Formats: sequence, structure tokens, C-alpha cells
Amino acid sequence: MRRKRTTPLKDDQINLGSCSTELRARILSNAPYFRGLPQPAIDAVNGLFRSVSHPAGTALYHEGEPVQALFLVAHGTVKLLQHSVAGDKVVLDLLSQGDSFGGLSALRQGRYPHSAIAQTGCCVLTITTADFRHLLSTYPEVALSALDGVVSDLEAAHDVIRALSTLPVEARIAQVLLDLADRLGEVHEDGILIQSPLSQRDLAAMVASTAATVSRVISSLRRRGYVDTGRQWIRVRDRSALASLADEAEHAR
Repeated sequence: MRRKRTTPLKDDQINLGSCSTELRARILSNAPYFRGLPQPAIDAVNGLFRSVSHPAGTALYHEGEPVQALFLVAHGTVKLLQHSVAGDKVVLDLLSQGDSFGGLSALRQGRYPHSAIAQTGCCVLTITTADFRHLLSTYPEVALSALDGVVSDLEAAHDVIRALSTLPVEARIAQVLLDLADRLGEVHEDGILIQSPLSQRDLAAMVASTAATVSRVISSLRRRGYVDTGRQWIRVRDRSALASLADEAEHAR
């Protein structure tokens, strides 16, 4: 009888105690918006944030809702989703500790262009748009960092559009797996485990393909020893081989 494979992913059961004042201070000190601020300023910023814990599957906000806050991931993973014209859910990104989201929307006080869902149990830090805009006017460093963030987001969006329009599916999958391994990966002797639930449907949405196509590509990568997979988890076993796939496709364009 074939032995059932168990998931190697950590079971994140996050409670409010996981978002202590000390953790908030550490996350905020390292966040791009606030990095480099003196300690008194960090303390003032910390006082404007509140921490909220969410079980997996909870919607932090929905696409089209009025913007109310900027968010920072303190623990766990958050998934950003957007609906296509056809009504399909497109996974825009998976965010982990230290990543911010809702920032561009908070700057223009419009509506959220995507939904944010707790991919795992998570703790997030939130600040209202009014308080965030107050920080922008109080600390020029924060305003400049916010501008840098907007530029980085636009460059990243351009790179994604270029990849989707020019690269074959296998190369797009390789790029996404490399990115997730670098940001969410946990290094073990047998490879880099992407420490977040990740279904083939999620991966298909991230590379603008179908679950069936992604399944075929992942099976091929597994046979070649590049990855190992199970139910909603992926381990990168040969990072250099995946990087070669992505690089060869880039150079062949």
C-alpha cells in the first residue's frame, strides 16, 4: 500500500500574543517605509499601528472596497487576489513577514484594486490612511520611501507583464518558484521548502495559465529532480536548474 505523504509545512496557529509590542517595533524598524528612522520616531510610528490576528482563509479586505488602512505582515502569509474580466481569480502575490500592502491605495485614498486573504494563520499590523498620511507629512524620509515603493511596484508590474507576454509557461513557473523560494523559502538539506500552502491552481493563477498545464510542467520538473511536491506544498531541490530554465528563456527572446 502506498504510504500517504504528510505536509512538511508548519502549522501556523497565530494568536494576538504573536504580535507583541516588541515584534511590532522590530517589523517596523526593518520595513522599507520606516527603515533608518531614529528610535523615538519608531516608537511614535509603533503607537499608531494596531495588530490583528487572522485565521487562514480570512479576507482582510475585498477588491473594490474603500481604502481604510496600510498593512504590514508580522507573521504568516497573505495572498493578494484580483478578478479577471472573465471572473477568474488571479493570484497577484504571496506576502510574508515584513511585506507591506495597500500602500499605493492608501496614498491615493481610492478603492482596493485587489483582495487580501490570509493564506495561513497570520498577524498583520495596520495603520489608518489618515495616520499614514500624517506620517508622510511629519517624516520626509517616510514620504521618500513611499515614493520609492511606488516606483518599485511599477517596475515589478512591468516585469510581470513582460514575462507573461514573452516567456513560455515553464520559464514563468521557474521564475515564480525562484521568487517564492527566495522570499518564503526555508532551507533544508533536501532543498528549499516554500513555507506557505501553494496549490497548482494558485500557481496557475500566478503565471496566467491553466491548472492542467501547470500540473504537466510541475510533473516534468519533478521527474528531472528540480522540485518535490505534495498536497499544496513545493520544495525546490535544484535552484540552479530552475534559474537556468528562466535565464535560457530570457536570452532566447
